Amino acid sequence: MKKRNFIFAISLLTVATLSCGGNVLATLSTKKSLQEQAINDMQNGNYAEAQTKLLTIIASDPSNYSAVSLLASCYAAIGEIKLYDILIKVATDKSLSNPSSNPINFSAAVLPPPSAFIFSQLVLAINTMATIPSANLTSDMSFLQQMLLDIYLLLQMQDLLNTLRAGGTLTNAQIALLFSTIANVNGASNSGSSNQLTQAITSVTSGITNSPGGTQAQQVANFLTPFI
Repeated sequence: MKKRNFIFAISLLTVATLSCGGNVLATLSTKKSLQEQAINDMQNGNYAEAQTKLLTIIASDPSNYSAVSLLASCYAAIGEIKLYDILIKVATDKSLSNPSSNPINFSAAVLPPPSAFIFSQLVLAINTMATIPSANLTSDMSFLQQMLLDIYLLLQMQDLLNTLRAGGTLTNAQIALLFSTIANVNGASNSGSSNQLTQAITSVTSGITNSPGGTQAQQVANFLTPFI
């Protein structure tokens, strides 16, 4: 399983490095294309600069879906969600090898604490990926889309847990957003893939479904109560 997840991580790195619209050999050119410059910016952590370049590319060519997927990765990284780093961590850290047993602690160990800014950047990334027609999604793009949705759901669960720990009550809006995200996760084109993140998601969704409660809010609260 660890080997398979490492392959997933390398696959994601490919999205951020080799998914240019042209031939990879073009990188040997002394004059790099704007998209190649954006990739270099991302590799160096200059996400704001990469974002500007990618937006320029997409404005002139909206069907450049490799640039669109790179922009989604860029939005996520600006919001502290660096997917390659996350996937490498879950693939190599032995303490994270069984996310199904405690998906809440697992997500807290691999993801930053939820915040309004992180959520806003994730929504930007997810909505950006949603602009790519299904027929044009490569396997790498589908994988990226799935991971963004999975992380968004896990962070929502962390946020709901924080609300309960503070003595608050889960709102209808929070619950509606959670179940909307669950539906999007289940409907993603790459939902058949399996790694530690998807295992954690399966554990969360099945745990909520099997928790007692007359309403969705009660089911979520009952599922989260042992983690308070």
